[in-house]
Amino acid sequence: MACWLISTDLDGTLLNHKTYDYTGIIPLLSQLKARDVPVILNSSKTLAELTKWRQRLDLTWPVIAENGGVMQVGQNPPDLVGRPIKQIRTFLNHWREQSGWQFEGFGDWSVEQVMQHTGLKHPDALNAMQREVTEPILWLGEAPGLVLFEQALKQQGLQLQKGGRFYHVMAQHSKASTLKILLNNEHHYLSTQSAWQLLALGDGENDRAMLEMADIAVVMPDANGGYLTLQSNNQIYQAQQSAPDGWVEAVNRWVLKEAE
Repeated sequence: MACWLISTDLDGTLLNHKTYDYTGIIPLLSQLKARDVPVILNSSKTLAELTKWRQRLDLTWPVIAENGGVMQVGQNPPDLVGRPIKQIRTFLNHWREQSGWQFEGFGDWSVEQVMQHTGLKHPDALNAMQREVTEPILWLGEAPGLVLFEQALKQQGLQLQKGGRFYHVMAQHSKASTLKILLNNEHHYLSTQSAWQLLALGDGENDRAMLEMADIAVVMPDANGGYLTLQSNNQIYQAQQSAPDGWVEAVNRWVLKEAE
């Protein structure tokens, strides 16, 4: 029997893209816990957000926040992999003034505006604003300007990662690169098992690297019903339902069915 490890995105994967519904997830997580299957929340969300979701979902495993920029194991202080948000916002404000690029980000918005752009309630919006290493933005200009903007980021060692709702400005890290760091951490239980079968679930471009490193990649339908196209020699499965039903369907299909 395989030793399964699950690495999952949240928005549009574990949580419904529009309503954030996670009906049916809790009983399934209880079954996974009973079988000692680790479930790693691996998201563009902040650590403050993932801490709340870890509590809601009754999970004790490590979490990876801000597209691989922050990792926390247990109650230990978080490890910051990315570049500090203050530095990123300084770059962005300078470039916007100098080049006239049209974009807005979390650093520009009030909590009410974050609520409007995300659909989050006030407490969750406040947690979403506690960013440490990534700046989500909305690009308001033309496509050619976006290309030039991305080139300027690269010159500063930064990248532009497309998520479900926003582009994320961040350093050269990913959900996959930090998951690899976690699995190679000799001080954590996860590194003692050398034969994990990785089931990764995601729906967006920022999930690509994580999905392509998985033994089984579950691609969730995006908000428009389309699917991310992967380049992987491992097994790829397109979930037939949107979140959270598609998450339940896929985990039952690959992990729990095998355990029966």
